[in-house]
Amino acid sequence: MKTLLLIVDGSIACLGLTMGLVQAVVCILYGFVLDMSPALVKQMPMLLWSTTIFTAVGLIFLAGFFLLLRGRSWGWPVQGFALASLAPAGVVLTRLFA
Repeated sequence: MKTLLLIVDGSIACLGLTMGLVQAVVCILYGFVLDMSPALVKQMPMLLWSTTIFTAVGLIFLAGFFLLLRGRSWGWPVQGFALASLAPAGVVLTRLFA
């Protein structure tokens, strides 16, 4: 069970942090060309929010991964918090992109 949870935590952490990194690069590129189109100005807050959400979820799962890997006693509450963070993150991302 612990091995499966480590795999899931590591996978979600890698996915979240990779998405956050890619979107951070897009934010930087948007910053260079922001004055070229008014549509980019409208899209920038949505992009910043989604970058923040993906990075936060990735970091929460990464913390859960390392705490579970090290066998810390408070690793399980972090696991619960990590799983609970998926629902609000999904709702906010769905509303951002809808």
